[in-house]
Amino acid sequence: MYGGTQRIHGRYGQLFFGRAGLEMWENLEVYRPLDKKGINSAFNKFAQELTNQLSEFAVDQTNSVIKIYRLRNNLEQCVFIEKHISPDKLQVRVCIKPTDFYRKHKFAMVNIVPLGDIMGQHRKSFYPLTEEWFDLAIYLSERIKLDVERYFAKFDSYEKIIKLRKEIEPKDFGLDNKYELLIYAAIKTRNSHLLAVYIDKKLERTTIQIANSEYLEEEKDEIDEVDFLGKVKRFGQENKFDDIEEMLKSVLKK
Repeated sequence: MYGGTQRIHGRYGQLFFGRAGLEMWENLEVYRPLDKKGINSAFNKFAQELTNQLSEFAVDQTNSVIKIYRLRNNLEQCVFIEKHISPDKLQVRVCIKPTDFYRKHKFAMVNIVPLGDIMGQHRKSFYPLTEEWFDLAIYLSERIKLDVERYFAKFDSYEKIIKLRKEIEPKDFGLDNKYELLIYAAIKTRNSHLLAVYIDKKLERTTIQIANSEYLEEEKDEIDEVDFLGKVKRFGQENKFDDIEEMLKSVLKK
């Protein structure tokens, strides 16, 4: 079925394709559209193949979104693959979220970066879901292992995030939720000046983007974000970072 492709078996029985896996998708000239009745089945099989290829990651899934994630140094490194505009069009975005983030919804998205931005090719954030879903799963798993892994490694601690903060700070006033990550980095590195700056910026826009899905419901007991961040800012100005940490713990316990 996939003649000419070199397959290498990994430790857990999954197949690794390397450069050949990238070329399988990149060299396709014609995509065969899925029958509407087969889209959900193909989406589920696509998600399963991604799981097979990315054994270090866990997966949460609905009928509209696949979240692939793992934990590193109190950070959740995520890749979101969502149905976009139509059921057979997929959008891929990468996120880094604090594990003790005050918005508890598991599909809340923080520090949103389109895959195409990481690859340096904007159009590479969007893909068709077709009969070639297997080739696409291999292609995206290899991109995650190559491009996304480098991105995650670059920002895999709060110290690195503060050091490289100019690369994260929003260039415009978009819905990329970057200030949330910067606020946490300032808390974890106990930088009261940056904490105040980032909270002020964040409070100019309080919307938190959540992955689009008709199956996602708002979490109960969500906090008053403006009040909460106001308290965090005051504690930071008084260098009461232990009190901020206790506030974060109390939110997670609700």
